Amino acid sequence: MGRQDKSQRAVSITGINKKDINDLFAVSDKFAAINKMITRDMNNIRNAPSFSLYSKDNITQYLSNPYQYEKQLRDAVIYIYGASPHFRRLIQYFSALSDLSYIVEPYKIDPKKANLKAINSNYRKVLNVLSSMSIKTQFPKILTVCLREDTYYGTMRITDGSIILQQLPSDYCSISSIENNALNVTFDFAYFDTNNELLPFYPTEFTTKYELYKSRKSGRWIELDSPNSFAVKCNNDILNYSLPPFAGILREIYDIEDYKQLKLTKTALENYAMIAMTIPMTSDGGWGIDYTKAKEFWHNLDSVLPDEVGSVLTPMPLSKISFERSNTGDTETVADAEQNLFTAAGVSSLLFNNEKASANALLLSIKADQSITYGIVKGIEDALNRYIQHQSYGKNFKVNFLDISPYNRKEMGDAYLKAASYGLPTISAYAASQGIGQEELDSMSYLEGQVLGLPDMFKPIQSSSQISSSDLESNAATDEGGAPTKEVGDISESGEQNQEDK
Repeated sequence: MGRQDKSQRAVSITGINKKDINDLFAVSDKFAAINKMITRDMNNIRNAPSFSLYSKDNITQYLSNPYQYEKQLRDAVIYIYGASPHFRRLIQYFSALSDLSYIVEPYKIDPKKANLKAINSNYRKVLNVLSSMSIKTQFPKILTVCLREDTYYGTMRITDGSIILQQLPSDYCSISSIENNALNVTFDFAYFDTNNELLPFYPTEFTTKYELYKSRKSGRWIELDSPNSFAVKCNNDILNYSLPPFAGILREIYDIEDYKQLKLTKTALENYAMIAMTIPMTSDGGWGIDYTKAKEFWHNLDSVLPDEVGSVLTPMPLSKISFERSNTGDTETVADAEQNLFTAAGVSSLLFNNEKASANALLLSIKADQSITYGIVKGIEDALNRYIQHQSYGKNFKVNFLDISPYNRKEMGDAYLKAASYGLPTISAYAASQGIGQEELDSMSYLEGQVLGLPDMFKPIQSSSQISSSDLESNAATDEGGAPTKEVGDISESGEQNQEDK
């Protein structure tokens, strides 16, 4: 009977409950769709991006009222970002002034009362969430958008395996409020009236609130749920509208193109020549040669000349009148325009065309520029901490982004290492400055030490603290004299010049 019952149950599952099985497959397909964020449906493309080439007068008009022309300014900088290598390189330079190194710190924890096991478990969960966000690859996009357009509007697509950042269309977003030092986003759901096919590509929250808008139970502008949705702003002292940080240099970019076009036109004109055939005149004012014959000679000459050389038949001498400068002056005009561009942007032009700069001058200039990017990074930090502390496991932790870039990594690493040598808790910060996150720090130590046994396999390099004084004396004499060569930033400009002259 047991075997028969089992067989009957099998028949019941495969035959009678077909709808339930189909529902299971539907749930599985839906779960798979959640784990993958679709950005474009190539079989259903209706709205292609459009671009406009704005004139210099248009830019001047938009800058006169950035609140009214917010969209136009945004469109202008997006177009210039793709069209001008100078502007794109400027934005990319500022974006790269932070490598987004971070550490997780305890928050509102009393070490004397804390539960060690619970703290360790929650700490691991926070690290796992941060790792699933792929901060090093996703968050630089936020920096680029903020430096280009001023404001990044985003929402999180959260699954069991990862958290994907989805950028929202800026023309339909605005900042509505501030919560826990992070900016909240309000969204214009009329966007889906003309882009309804894109609604499935957004989190379910958008579908629910779009239905509210369609049923007239809410206005078209509805605030998105925090902490999943957020905004990050470069000019965070101006919240009413977006003002691209480098909108003021758009006119200088147009100047560069104008000067290049003038130089190109001049160069083209210099490739042309003209030959003048003069008819001689007699003393009494008559033709020195028959006009008909002169005309035939001129036609013969003109027929054999290349296209770049013209000819003219004239009874009087011709003089050349030129308004051109020397070639050096033309080259300097374009170079001056490019230098004015970076000067107007507030950065040293020597960063991009290093002919006269000393290393120390460049280092100080980069440090000043880095503070601008770091301000945006701290805005990202506020939004991220709001999300982490909203979770049950993250109430006692916060993320701290370090002020580290490829240009000061050695300097900051040395500072953290020195502080650690005096007993300060900066080991995690030092590891982060060298590209080793906390999620890899102890796991890599476990892998190398206990799993692979690398410390026993390789002999450590000897230092002065590991060898005797007699060994030091025997190895003290070397063929090289003088002090060790100093690094950039530790040497004066005159010393730097002396090194270059050697």
